[in-house]
Amino acid sequence: MARPSAADDGSLKRLGGGRWQTRDERFTIEPQSGTWVIVDAEQTDDLGLPLVRGPFRSLGDAKEAIADARSAPPPASPLAGRLEGKRAKSAGTRADERAEGSKARMGATPWVRPEARDEAPREAKVPATKPRNEAPAEPRWIGALDPDARRHARRLIGRLEAAGAPDPEGMARRDIVGDVAAVASFGVDRALAALDSAVDVDTVAALLVEGRDDDLGVRWRLVDGDGRPIRLDRRSGGSRKRG
Repeated sequence: MARPSAADDGSLKRLGGGRWQTRDERFTIEPQSGTWVIVDAEQTDDLGLPLVRGPFRSLGDAKEAIADARSAPPPASPLAGRLEGKRAKSAGTRADERAEGSKARMGATPWVRPEARDEAPREAKVPATKPRNEAPAEPRWIGALDPDARRHARRLIGRLEAAGAPDPEGMARRDIVGDVAAVASFGVDRALAALDSAVDVDTVAALLVEGRDDDLGVRWRLVDGDGRPIRLDRRSGGSRKRG
């Protein structure tokens, strides 16, 4: 049986920031330091997060890997055996505790006053408890980080929320755990959106070559496939306005 090709998935749609997504929204292809990675929304890693595949040398390799991922079985987690062993051990401990408690109750006969035997049982009064305003649970991927990285993740999510980013927590996870420059890509989009419609091409080129977003705390620069900075000298070409 022939292996399905990338074309079987239908054309990819561009999301912006160099990211692409399949029509069924399961796979997202994202740039990463001159390579490409695939984020699988249907399969998870050991932390319960969307599985990140790659890196791949080219966009074409990433597309071919999507076809392989559709037909491949879900990867087995190396922690599955440990978790199952812990569950079995915990269940056995609880069963032993219940058995010991049953034996203790059967061997003990509580003393009751003779006159109290004819009395009607009194309804026990249970003190009212006030509901606690518990804070929402923190995502598991943040809890798995070291203390410095956890503080950085929380600050980054707060900055993204203040900047109006879509899915701040997911964007921070891709940037920190998936090693994808998601926050810098969002910063470039913000900078381009803030430009006037009649801005000259040299200004746009200078912004893309190197820039920063102090609100998000990120910087970016244009590099080649080997990570070398790309410098654009457009002085000889003059300035052109966007029509």
